[in-house]
Amino acid sequence: MKRRLFWKILIGFVITFTCISVGVWSLLQLYGGPPEPFHIGYLKRTAPGYVDTAADVAKVGGIDAVKTTVSYWPASERERLSLEITDAVASDIPKLDDRSPEWLAQLSKHPELIRVVSGPQGENIRLIFDVSDIIAEIPQRSRWKVPSPLIYLGMIGALIFSAVLAWYLTRPIVKLRDGFEELSKGNLDHRLGKTIGRRRDEIADLARDFDVMAERLQRLVASRDRLLNDVSHELRSPLARMQLAVALARQKPEKSVTSLDRIEKEAVRLDELVGELLTLSRVESGAAQHQTWIGIDHLLGRVVGDARFEAEATGVIVSADFGGRQSEGGKLPVLMGSPELLRRAFENVVRNALRHSSEGQVVHITADDDRDQEQFCITITDEGPGIEHDKLEDLFEPFVRGAANAWGAGFGLGLSIAQRAIRAHGGDIEIQNRDEGGLRVLIFLPYQLHDAEA
Repeated sequence: MKRRLFWKILIGFVITFTCISVGVWSLLQLYGGPPEPFHIGYLKRTAPGYVDTAADVAKVGGIDAVKTTVSYWPASERERLSLEITDAVASDIPKLDDRSPEWLAQLSKHPELIRVVSGPQGENIRLIFDVSDIIAEIPQRSRWKVPSPLIYLGMIGALIFSAVLAWYLTRPIVKLRDGFEELSKGNLDHRLGKTIGRRRDEIADLARDFDVMAERLQRLVASRDRLLNDVSHELRSPLARMQLAVALARQKPEKSVTSLDRIEKEAVRLDELVGELLTLSRVESGAAQHQTWIGIDHLLGRVVGDARFEAEATGVIVSADFGGRQSEGGKLPVLMGSPELLRRAFENVVRNALRHSSEGQVVHITADDDRDQEQFCITITDEGPGIEHDKLEDLFEPFVRGAANAWGAGFGLGLSIAQRAIRAHGGDIEIQNRDEGGLRVLIFLPYQLHDAEA
């Protein structure tokens, strides 16, 4: 399995940490000067200190006193010091200045610290402190040469840190890739929530968004399959009746007129069904196209006018009460959306109420604006038979019809179209049974304050 991101992060951090280590060392060299090795500090301070101590003792007590004092020194320091009586005087011994750039080079040529002092009896005592072994151990390197241990430690630290970080970042990404692969294979039940654990970062958010997407996709596929099954069922009945009418016309030519009427009726029914399906597809694919400002009173007024015209044939009464819209700062609450789809949504709900109402019954339509929630509340009530409480939500499913209308007109698509159109505009729709009988449909739509043009 290729893990390109893992290796990119790993190699990138190793190189970065190594460069940081080298860069820090370089800055220390540039601004802080090179760190003084132990050997140089020994030659500048420790060794001269031993020699000066021995010289002070020799001035007072002579060679025997020096030997007694040196016996308390560490063995390595005792071995370096030698004493002798000499004719030379102190002025004959050149002194080394450790502040001179050539100090170490001169000491390397003659690796001895020499002192000549006068003893208590006037004798000249030469003290020789051999530092050749110290000079031999001084590391020979340039100012800018980075120590190998520093590079190795930087690489090891970077390797460990980068490996952990790369694993932490790429592990959920690999799981995301596996999740998409499972979805592509048709496994819509696959979820990433449990595999991500308690992570709280953008990658975990992406995994949760993946689960939401998979859930919606699963519902859409299930809805599509159910819709296809329902469509095939709805198409089968009129097609069967058309085939029966054709067969009857062939067997009994004298009834061909009746058969043609039946064929025409079924063709109209199929055309209406296709139109409803196209509307439903349009709502699902994007209802917010061709948006404009919509005055709710004007839109509902058109729906009520059409409803009253249709209700004349059945004797149903359609009443409306939209109240009076009060402006705020010269602006009225209006909708933003597709007038055609919203009109179709209201029309489907009103027609459904008319279809379940009898002569003399009232279909009442009201529209109020809730200033606190900034939304319209449209209520459509009827005095029909109502429906069982546990079947109310099913009315929004395609091809679901109430029991009282199971064999009546319509395909059971009107409320489904209305719900999806309302939700596409950021609103919601509810159905309730009235205590007095019949149904109450509540439609909520958010509004904005604007100069009403509709």
